[in-house]
Amino acid sequence: MKLLVTLITILFSYVTLAQGSVEAEIDTSYFYQFKSLKEKNNKKILIDKGHNTIYSNESGVITAREMFRIIEEDGYELNFTDKKLTAEVLNPEKTDLLILHGMPNNGIKLKNDLATETLYLSPMANEEVESIGKYVFNGGGLLLFLSHFPGGSGALPLLEAFNVKFRDGYANQHQFHTSKGGKCGHFLMNSKNRMVNFNHAIFQSTIDTSSIPTNIRFYCGAAVFRNPEDVILGFPNNTINYTPTNENFDTEEMSSSYSGMIGFKFGLGRVIICTDQGIFRSLDLFIDGEKIPVTIHDPNSENAGLLLNTLRWLTKNQ
Repeated sequence: MKLLVTLITILFSYVTLAQGSVEAEIDTSYFYQFKSLKEKNNKKILIDKGHNTIYSNESGVITAREMFRIIEEDGYELNFTDKKLTAEVLNPEKTDLLILHGMPNNGIKLKNDLATETLYLSPMANEEVESIGKYVFNGGGLLLFLSHFPGGSGALPLLEAFNVKFRDGYANQHQFHTSKGGKCGHFLMNSKNRMVNFNHAIFQSTIDTSSIPTNIRFYCGAAVFRNPEDVILGFPNNTINYTPTNENFDTEEMSSSYSGMIGFKFGLGRVIICTDQGIFRSLDLFIDGEKIPVTIHDPNSENAGLLLNTLRWLTKNQ
């Protein structure tokens, strides 16, 4: 059985549909089987709902139903908050992992007789950025999904706080990139094309090698980079980032250092940043008559295994 929904505003990595609507259905049949830590796991996960994330609307919670099932099946206590992310809310003794999932900027349209511009503002206050940084430094975990929302990201102040460089737009490399027209499409990442860094600690320290993914489906997203050893999912050499401008053309920058997912230690805590906010969601999109799984239930990938290893590494369960 599948539930039909209509998404008025697409906030994943599908900019061709960002201003319109698309029919989608929620996959309810995929069920990832794994060895659970439920009997020994006492860690707590806090999900942000108050900063224009995908969970600010209840429909967003439904679209990540398998992600939440895996979280609870592995024994994590799952809580949501719409409160300001202060030091009181982010207490490492009460929360082991904070998830910020898809944080677009808050844009303000400015107009005068000569020009129209958009002023991009983060939904996060400086106090919250500082609180999150201190929370991680003192031992907490942070899983941050960026919005593929060309023109700015609401998480930019947080990225800068963790010394992460950010390029908005669409990551594209014609040798490995699949697209039905336009610059936005997807990558299938694996060991053969070296886009998955199996030397990263989330795979090296795993307590269940059967959960290590072989293929990862990654839909076009922005690019981040920090240190080479931080890379979990790396875009191929000579990837071009296309960033839209108000002048109806894209600025282009080529790099062999772009990543779609990075993970690193910060003080006593750990951070993972992913630029594809649909990577663990349970949606089938219908685009030009084609059904596209986004993405945890994609039959040609093992994104669920990546999720499991991500959660366990961030919460120091492995």
